[in-house]
Amino acid sequence: MRDIDAPLNSLVNIDRNSLLAILSSEADAARQLVNGARQRTASQRAKRRDAEQRAARLDRMLSFFQNGESAPGMSQRDIKLCKTVEQRLRAWGEPRDPPVPGLKP
Repeated sequence: MRDIDAPLNSLVNIDRNSLLAILSSEADAARQLVNGARQRTASQRAKRRDAEQRAARLDRMLSFFQNGESAPGMSQRDIKLCKTVEQRLRAWGEPRDPPVPGLKP
C-alpha cells in the first residue's frame, strides 16, 4: 500500500469524480488486505491493523469530499490535507456539488 498524502498533495487538474474513484479504489484495496490478512504472527497482525487504519482513514476522506464536512475521528492533519485539495478543486473550476442532470444552475 502506498501513502495517500503524496498523491493528494501532487494532484493537478483532477475532477471530483476522479478523486472519489481514486480514494474508493485505495479504500477497497485496504479492505481486501484486511479481509485476506492472516493473523498468526505479530508482523501479520501489524499489517492487518495498518490496513484497517488505512481503510478507515480513506473512508473519512471520502466522506469529507462527498459531504463537505470532516468525519468523526478525522485527524487535524487529514482535515488540513482535504481542505487543501478542496481548495485546489475549486481553483480548477470544479464545483462543490456536481450538477444534477435536468436542473438548471
